Amino acid sequence: MSSTEEGGGTVGAVSADQTVINNHTNNDSVGIHIPCADVALDSGELSNLRSLDEALEGGQPTFRDKPLIREVPSTLSRNEDFKKYFKPKVVAIGPLHHYDPALPESKKLKLKLAAHFVKKIGIDKESLYSNIKQEMDSLKECYDRQELEKYSDDNKELAWMFFVDGCTILQAVYMRYGNDDDGKLFIKDDLLTFVYSDLFLLENQLPFRVLELLTSSGNGKMFMNAIPKVHRRYCYQPRRGQVI
Repeated sequence: MSSTEEGGGTVGAVSADQTVINNHTNNDSVGIHIPCADVALDSGELSNLRSLDEALEGGQPTFRDKPLIREVPSTLSRNEDFKKYFKPKVVAIGPLHHYDPALPESKKLKLKLAAHFVKKIGIDKESLYSNIKQEMDSLKECYDRQELEKYSDDNKELAWMFFVDGCTILQAVYMRYGNDDDGKLFIKDDLLTFVYSDLFLLENQLPFRVLELLTSSGNGKMFMNAIPKVHRRYCYQPRRGQVI
């Protein structure tokens, strides 16, 4: 008796183009053959379909060998609570916040710190600046190109920024973890604390190569020796009762 005769309509009916495997066998799967309609596809559609095959044949997605220093996603920057993780309070380091009008004292403070660094490093400032200028092409590759569009193509502005900001970082760290007492005559400890916190913000970074170029000669070793100390102080949280 057919399903129609029992009042079931056409429910469970099988067309002549379909194949049903007997449920009494050990194979519970059902294979259904549905003829493909003859639909014309253009070259773009065929290319889209081929991309599925290419995705299966390809390996893992490729990523850049090194991450870029760039702005945080806009979905985070709109949140006021998140700004403390990427917006500097005292000094702008690098190109992303260099022209921030909310940091009017940044330029003057950085020049003072940079001047003290140059005085102590034992290398003339022309040579230090030239070291930065010679590697500008590779230093710029550490940033998203769009972030540097507002700067001139002659690299002079960026080279001077990298030079001053790099000297600022090294001098500020050395004042806290080296043997420098002279710097404390022009910068208070509470202000210096804000400077340290600004050095670890996501958008307030320089390529480490800048620090290497500035400390490659002269008394550079004493400045670089202070870097691991400040890193442990601000990036490593000890267990309760443990002393750093």
